[in-house]
Amino acid sequence: MAMPNKNIKKMRGKVKKIALIEPIRNFSPNMGLITLAAIPKLAGKEVKILYMFDYEYKSGDQLSNYSLKKIKDFDPDIIGVGFLSAEWHAAKVVIERLATAFDKIIVAGGRHPSSFPKDVLTWGADFVIVGEGETAFEELINCIENNGAGLESSVGIAFYKEDGAFHLNPRLKETANLDIIPAYHLIPYQNFINTKLGVVGRYLKSGWLATSRGCFSKCIYCRDNNFGGHLRFRSMDAVFDDIRLQLSNYDLDCFYIVDDMFAVKEKRVIEFCDRFIAIQKEFNKMLYFAATARTDTLTKPMVNAMEKAGCTQLTFGVESGSPKIHDILNTNKSCTTIVPAFEMLKESEIDTFVNFIIGVPGENEDDINLTLKIIDSIKPTTVGVTFLTPYPGTRLYDLACNNNWLDGDMKKEFVYRHNYKPQLNVGIDPSLLLNRAKRIYKKTSRKTILNVFTRHESIELIFDVIKMMFKHPVKVLDTIKSILTGDIDKFKTKYRHLLYVNTGLTINNGL
Repeated sequence: MAMPNKNIKKMRGKVKKIALIEPIRNFSPNMGLITLAAIPKLAGKEVKILYMFDYEYKSGDQLSNYSLKKIKDFDPDIIGVGFLSAEWHAAKVVIERLATAFDKIIVAGGRHPSSFPKDVLTWGADFVIVGEGETAFEELINCIENNGAGLESSVGIAFYKEDGAFHLNPRLKETANLDIIPAYHLIPYQNFINTKLGVVGRYLKSGWLATSRGCFSKCIYCRDNNFGGHLRFRSMDAVFDDIRLQLSNYDLDCFYIVDDMFAVKEKRVIEFCDRFIAIQKEFNKMLYFAATARTDTLTKPMVNAMEKAGCTQLTFGVESGSPKIHDILNTNKSCTTIVPAFEMLKESEIDTFVNFIIGVPGENEDDINLTLKIIDSIKPTTVGVTFLTPYPGTRLYDLACNNNWLDGDMKKEFVYRHNYKPQLNVGIDPSLLLNRAKRIYKKTSRKTILNVFTRHESIELIFDVIKMMFKHPVKVLDTIKSILTGDIDKFKTKYRHLLYVNTGLTINNGL
């Protein structure tokens, strides 16, 4: 039974300090959190972004006194915790400890809290923001600073009222201002850049950049449907103000564009490329970028403009070579567009990173063979393989629960699932699925690894590996071993682990 929200009575007075917490530090910056930290309502307030666990968190780990001390020393008025479903176990530990250790207002947000607000409130959170956070968080701060006035009429904020009743006014339309420039200075951004993990297959100092938000597809496995479910764009002026800010304050030579859909509007892509060339001249610096594309929206003028501007890689969600699988996943993509799109790229210098999904209900050897055939036809630089994963808040999650494709109650058992392992019990032997993944990886694994050592930055990589041999010999040897055994998944994990530690991105270093 839900307990009344004790902190509603504390909703009065000026909010001066806000701590925004990412339970687990990942290999790339949390763009959502640093964008939230930059909303106008937080101007003039002291904001800190803190990390509680390093990336190697395992279920059952406890929050350290060191992490708690960072919050105690800061003494915030509000503690915000943002997290995904894959991080819920760590987030639960964090929220429970924070609720016990501090008499503060705790706000949770992100993909998982948006799907299960009631559950997250029972962990000790006082409020849950459902959907995108920028507008709702501003509304919540206004309510707190106005003695709770307007709380029950607010939208996108879930909470238990003082009488124990659950309250949520759903947000009908997302209204976030996408032109806000993220607060990069609140995180060790240069350290993230120095990992050189932004672009797969390259060793470039990559920053991160958003030019749009959302997606117009309705794939059954995607959580974006709960976060607006439509494609919206930043103004091009805001995009290049963001780029200028990063180039003026950080040492980088590439931008990884985090959009779900970058190359979808020809006119906009060409404008971006023209301005990207201009900014290279402005800063007298050669720059690269990597982005996403769809096979059914890519055009030859886009390819020409992107190659000229310095696009080093395009990522495609091809998912499968089987029309049947696309129908099941509701990708709204036609397999007939795949080969023509890659024909456009064949003569360019743009690398291709192609993602595939396996472990789909109804999948058989014929479907896998169609995927292998597509790979032979398009010859991507790198492939990624993930097992279909039923994230909460997706139609796939509902299907999985209703069809007993998962063991146990997913609300309680969704424990840091890793989509490099079979996720669904759909009558396919897991060992067979793992074998299928290896067959797909084998098509490009050697090419993927060698590609890193055939670029202009390869000499820098070799020297860095030699230096790392002295600092982290065991980790380097483990990484090399994974290359020799052809275990691409293990190589990616070990490689990221090595660069992460080498750049000092650890909690104990105070970053």
